[in-house]
Amino acid sequence: MPQSYDAIVIGAGHNGLISANYLARAGKRVLVLEARDVVGGACTTERLIPGSESRWSSCAFIAGLLRPEIINDLDLERHGLEMYQTEAMEVVIFEDGSHMFMWKDIDRTLKELEKFSKADARSFLDFGLRVKQFASIITPFLMRPPTSRSEVLRAFEEAGCEDLFDEFVLSSTKDLLDRYFESEHIKGLFTFFGMISVWGGPSTPGTGYVYGHHSVGEFKGHLGQWGLVKGGMGGITQAMARAAEAHGTEVRLSAPVEEVLVSGGRARGVRLVSGAEILAPVVLSNADPARSMLKLLPKGTLKPSLEKAVGAYDNRGSMARIHLLIDELPEYVGFPAGKGPQHEAQQIMGASVENFELAWEAQRRGVLPEEYVIEAMIQSTTDPGLAPEGLHTMTLGVQQLPFELSGTTWDKARDEFADAVLENLYRYAPNLRGHILDRVVITPLDLDRDYGLTGGNIFHGAMFLEQLFGSRPTPELADYRTPVKGYYLCGSGTHPGGGVMGANGHNAAKVVLDDLAGRTPGKAAPARTASHRSVPDVVMGTRLGREVGYLAARQPALRKVIKLFTRSGN
Repeated sequence: MPQSYDAIVIGAGHNGLISANYLARAGKRVLVLEARDVVGGACTTERLIPGSESRWSSCAFIAGLLRPEIINDLDLERHGLEMYQTEAMEVVIFEDGSHMFMWKDIDRTLKELEKFSKADARSFLDFGLRVKQFASIITPFLMRPPTSRSEVLRAFEEAGCEDLFDEFVLSSTKDLLDRYFESEHIKGLFTFFGMISVWGGPSTPGTGYVYGHHSVGEFKGHLGQWGLVKGGMGGITQAMARAAEAHGTEVRLSAPVEEVLVSGGRARGVRLVSGAEILAPVVLSNADPARSMLKLLPKGTLKPSLEKAVGAYDNRGSMARIHLLIDELPEYVGFPAGKGPQHEAQQIMGASVENFELAWEAQRRGVLPEEYVIEAMIQSTTDPGLAPEGLHTMTLGVQQLPFELSGTTWDKARDEFADAVLENLYRYAPNLRGHILDRVVITPLDLDRDYGLTGGNIFHGAMFLEQLFGSRPTPELADYRTPVKGYYLCGSGTHPGGGVMGANGHNAAKVVLDDLAGRTPGKAAPARTASHRSVPDVVMGTRLGREVGYLAARQPALRKVIKLFTRSGN
C-alpha cells in the first residue's frame, strides 16, 4: 500500500524547505523529495573534487536577501545557521592596478569613492537614500501573495515617487546609474548587480529592477549589506532541513519525482522515477514553472492556452561558476603581497559598462565574449574549515552567458571557456598561474541538467516587469495555485522572484494553509506610510542637509549614528 502524507514538497531547495517548515509547524505531516543526494538546490555546499575534503558553495555564495522574518520564524540560528560579515564587502580591481573597496562602514566607502570622483562620493549618499526609499515601498509586497503591477505602481504614486518606479523598475541599469554617477569605474562596479542572470546588457530596459531587487536585501537589519554563511551556503538549507525535521518533516534524498499524480482534476500524490507512488492531497513544487507545469504534470492536464503561456515564459539569462582549489592566494595587481581584505571581500575584475555591453552582444549571438567580467570569492580565508591547511577554495562567476552556443555545445566548450576565463584572471593575479591544483566548471547546461534550472536561469525566469508581481510566472499561476486542485508552486519562478530570499516558500505555504482551512483572505494592499520619508530622507532633501550629512557620514566617530540611518526599519 502506498505511503501517504498531508503534503509532499518536490525539491529541497530553500523555498521548498521553507514551505515544508511552515506546513509542519501547522501540524501537517510533510514529505520533502529531493532528486539530488544533498539538500539545498542552488543553495548548497558540496565537495566537488573527488578525494578532496575542500567544500564550495556550488551556486549561490552570498547571503543578503534571506528575509529576517523567516530566520526568526523558523528559529534557524538555533538549528545551526551562523552568518557573519567581513569588513570589506566588495573590491573592484582594475587592470592598471587601481582598485576600490566597498566597506561595511560608510565613512571608509566614501573615502574610497573619492579616489575616483568626489562628486560621486556625495551622490552615493543620495543614491543610498533613494534605494532605501525604494525598499520601503517594495518590501511590504514581498511577504504576501502578489498583487497586480498596477497596485504596485499605485503605491509609488501615493508616496509621490513615480520617478522612483521609473528608475528602479522600468529603466536600464545604465540609465539608472547615469543619473547619479559620472565615474566609469564606479558605474562599472555597480552595473554588475544589475547583470545577474539577465538576458541583456546595461542598456536593456528593466535591468534597473534586477539592481533594485538585490538592493533591498539586508544583513541583520542593515539595508544593502550582505554576509557569508559558516560552512558555505549549505548552512542555510541544512538549518532549514533540521528545523523541518524537528517538527516531523521527512526529507528524502536521491528521490527524483517523475510525475504528479492527478485524478479528477486534483493532485493525489507523486510517482518517483523508481516507480514508487506516494499519496498526498497537497503537492508543492519547488521546481521552476516550466518543469513544474510542463514536465511534472501528465500530458493533457493543462488547457492549451495555459500550456502555451508557460511555454512562452522567459527563462533566458544564465551564468557559470568555476571552482578552483589553489595552494596560494592571488596576488592582485596594485596590492602588496600577503593576505589582505581584498581576499575576504567579493572580488570583481574587468567591471566596465563597455565590457558588460560586449558580453550582452556575445550572449545575443550565442558566442563567448573575448573579455570577461569575473566575480570571485575565497571564503576559506574567513572560514578555514572549508579547505585543508595551506589550501583555499576560490569560486569564480561569469554572468551574461548564452544557454545555447552557436556551432558547439557547453560540454564541448567547457574547457575552452574555463581556460579563457583563467587567462583573463591571470592579468589581475599573475601568480595564480601554476598554483591551481584542480578545477570544477559548472556551465549553464550543468545548471539545467544537474541543478534543475531550466535554461540555466538561477532566478527560475527573467526578472523583468512583464514577469513580476501578479504576472509571475503567468497571471493564472501568480497566487501559487495551479488549475490542478491541491497542486501549488513555491519556487523562485513565483512572486517575489529569485535569489535566496525565501518569501516565495513562505507565501506559498500560507496560501496552502488558507485553502486547507477554507479561508479566503482579502486582497488588501500591504501596510505603508503616507510619505515613506524618514528623518534622514527629510534632512537630506535640502542642500544644507546633504552637505551636513556627507560630512557626518565621513566621520569614523559617528559610525554608530550613521548605522541607525541604514536600518531597514527607518
